[in-house]
Amino acid sequence: MSHQLSSEEQLEDIKGFFAKTWKIMVAILVIGLLAFYGWRYWQSYKAEKAIESSDKYEQLIAQLDDNKPDSVNELVAFAKDNDTIYSVFANLRAAKFYVEVLKDYSGAQTLLVDALKKTDSEPVKAITNIRIARLQYQQGQYQDSLTSLSHVTSESWGPVINDLRGDVLVKMTRYADAVSAYNVALTSNPTKDLEENIKMKLNQAEYLKAKQQAEQEAQAVKEKAEQEAQAKKTATEESKN
Repeated sequence: MSHQLSSEEQLEDIKGFFAKTWKIMVAILVIGLLAFYGWRYWQSYKAEKAIESSDKYEQLIAQLDDNKPDSVNELVAFAKDNDTIYSVFANLRAAKFYVEVLKDYSGAQTLLVDALKKTDSEPVKAITNIRIARLQYQQGQYQDSLTSLSHVTSESWGPVINDLRGDVLVKMTRYADAVSAYNVALTSNPTKDLEENIKMKLNQAEYLKAKQQAEQEAQAVKEKAEQEAQAKKTATEESKN
């Protein structure tokens, strides 16, 4: 009898528990369903938007005309307003148009910097930083160019990075550092064409390095001779007095 009473008491406890918590359980169930279907809706929305963005991007690319400078304007506007990966692609393509057609390196650099802010893809970041570094090099922003190159850390870009780094250092008359950069590029498995190009620039950098060292040594000898002559002159004048 006590066993039967205990079971009934347990049943009553269960009923009481559900009576007190059924609203909470229903709320949790509803929230879970809303989250699930909301997630599915969001994924579907993003997929549809990506398809729309892809179609629009292809349309704008097809409209680009080297003989019509304004044909890039819609692509730039698309890059600014869109929030998919196609915004990044649009910035990259528009920057190419700015360089090749408009010769607007500063404008192209602005587009590439904007592209960097919109992507987490390391390969895309690497390509973008290299292009920014090239533009900075062309505009004489040599230290900025070196900084941009430092953001690319993947070894696969070693030949390209150090080739361009060597070019920048030559412009800065840092010939010894340029020789080091070209040598690193040559040991980073460059393509055959790039390898030949680097070798030619390395030879030039080595010649400039030797010439610079000779000039520095000659200048040091000249300064030492002048200092000795001045010291001798001063000593002579003091002896007369």
